[in-house]
Amino acid sequence: MEQQVSQRSIKKYMVLFPVLALLVCFVILKGADMESVWNAMKSAKPQWLAAGLILAAVFNIAEAINLRSVLNSFGYQVSFRQGMKYAYTGYFFSSITPSATGGQPVQLYVMNKDNIHVAHGTMALLTELTSFQIAAFLMENVATFWILTGRIRLNKMMLALAALGYLMNLIFIAALVVIMLSEGLKKKIVNGIRFLIMKLPFGNKKRLGAKMDEIVRDFEDCKLFFKRDPVLALKVTTVSLIQIICWFSVPWAVYHAMGESGSSYGSMFLHQIILYMTTALLPFPGAEGISEFSFVKLFAGIFTSVPVAAAVLVNRGISFYFLLVLSGIFSIVLGHMDRKSKSKMKVKLEKY
Repeated sequence: MEQQVSQRSIKKYMVLFPVLALLVCFVILKGADMESVWNAMKSAKPQWLAAGLILAAVFNIAEAINLRSVLNSFGYQVSFRQGMKYAYTGYFFSSITPSATGGQPVQLYVMNKDNIHVAHGTMALLTELTSFQIAAFLMENVATFWILTGRIRLNKMMLALAALGYLMNLIFIAALVVIMLSEGLKKKIVNGIRFLIMKLPFGNKKRLGAKMDEIVRDFEDCKLFFKRDPVLALKVTTVSLIQIICWFSVPWAVYHAMGESGSSYGSMFLHQIILYMTTALLPFPGAEGISEFSFVKLFAGIFTSVPVAAAVLVNRGISFYFLLVLSGIFSIVLGHMDRKSKSKMKVKLEKY
């Protein structure tokens, strides 16, 4: 897992992201009755909005629990506050960079400042990512079953996006299983992919080969951790499952906040899984644009008494922008608290 985004690039994305967000809002509201949208948002039930915020907040808390558990298994004494700092930092920088490439390098930098070895920090992040992907894949299989049995119908575009998203995660899980269970098959697949890369008539073949080797090393690291402590691996995956269930339940809270009724929790949850699948392929910062587009396409027939534009803004505001702002604020606050704590400790040591 290498640093993929420079400090200069991150600063550029921090400037460009608000512009992109405003552009998306403009597109959502274009042609909508602004008064109806505003009235729908203004009359949203506060108790259900609070429920949505709590469900969304679990996302970062779960990641903090997992990172802390893995790092402590290596012998560190990571506090829950430190775990939250790593989780908030990762979420913020992942959200403003394409394909979430900025989060993990910054997390490793922050961990290193806390005297956590890069190799251990990398393992913790890989384990968290893998457990999240496994939990998401379990959910995606349920949604895929409902699509294949005709209980949920999608138009061709949404079906294609969902299928590609599912395929990406399937490849990830399949690669992990192959590396964990069959060394011989792993070598054959890696050699086959390397052969295909060398036959490509375009692209930087050396760079592609190096990238493939990096991915294989990451999978090997995950295999070592899962074999070293399978009980902890199961615990981390369970926490990730709870994390996803809470996060995917936000539309259900928004549905009730907007005064809607008639659709079940299960239906809302399944549609949110499909929404997640449709956004997996496109490398936009924070899945900006594609998330709103998919929400409109999937939930337009569910939010019937309020403008779907209002539902999009409230849902996205809770499930993404609330966490983004929260992560930005607490990354700074917790970082400042840790620096202050270290300064006090240094003064005490100097006295002795």
